[in-house]
Amino acid sequence: MLRNDIASVGSSTGYLVLATTPGNGITLQWDSNGDGYLDTNTTKTGSATVAPVWLRLVRSGTSVTGSYSADGTTWTTVGTASLTGADSTLDAGMFSTAHAGTIGTANFSQFSVS
Repeated sequence: MLRNDIASVGSSTGYLVLATTPGNGITLQWDSNGDGYLDTNTTKTGSATVAPVWLRLVRSGTSVTGSYSADGTTWTTVGTASLTGADSTLDAGMFSTAHAGTIGTANFSQFSVS
């Protein structure tokens, strides 16, 4: 997740997430209109998108490219987004969420920011 202020839900621009889902592939979602809420997305599906996978965000100016890898070496682009209202420095973090009404488990490892 990237955001101008990761703690300011609904009021912080420059917002983007890259997520893996249990049955719907890898999705890149972002705030395209600067209102602080995710409103645009692109998704990759198929057998290579099944967890566990590596996720990577690469920023160049206001543009961010989200990619995934099954082996940590070969990367597939999910999409590229232009972040409306993004500051020159963004907060970065990880998240886990569930919409199925059951408790899920997420394991994060090898997290780095460079």
